[in-house]
Amino acid sequence: MQTIVYDDKEIHYDLHKKPDVPFIKIYMDDLNGVQVTASSNKEETRVRAFVEKKAGWIIDRWCGTHEDLYILDTIDFKEKEQRIPYLGRSYKLKIHPETDSTEASFAFRKGGFAFHFPQEWNEEKRQEAWREQTKAWFKQKAADKLASLAEETSVSIEEDHIRLGRKHKDGIQLNWRLVHRPKETTARTIQDLIEEKAY
Repeated sequence: MQTIVYDDKEIHYDLHKKPDVPFIKIYMDDLNGVQVTASSNKEETRVRAFVEKKAGWIIDRWCGTHEDLYILDTIDFKEKEQRIPYLGRSYKLKIHPETDSTEASFAFRKGGFAFHFPQEWNEEKRQEAWREQTKAWFKQKAADKLASLAEETSVSIEEDHIRLGRKHKDGIQLNWRLVHRPKETTARTIQDLIEEKAY
């Protein structure tokens, strides 16, 4: 497994070298992420340079395919009716700008989500706090809720590496963003990873 970094995001890719491949090819597997095929004689530095050149396309392609997992990356603070997916259900979000607050918070209360932040913050700082708070909350919930979905193997949570997960010798690692999907869907994803399927 190889790794590059693009806009502070790690992209992991699997490199498959074959003797009869005339050029470098990138294939997006909707389960396992970025798959790269290259000639056995191709230098890995040239392969890496090619993947780095295509990094923007890779992220756009992946996020477009799994749009439901990236719905929280930005938010419109002027929109009153907003909903957040969590374990396959949709919950209302309430936005609370506060005049007497100095920091942001995100929580689930009374059947819905609430985001509090200082009213004086500009758009950039609000968005940054939103991403930090929601990622921390949902990543912890992913660890709490998804680890028990497999009986025959251990399940742990990983960062978003542009794949739904991976199988390794100690079990399954899952993209934390899967916490937005129904448990039944994620359980099938785990089984597909166990069986080493490709989409």
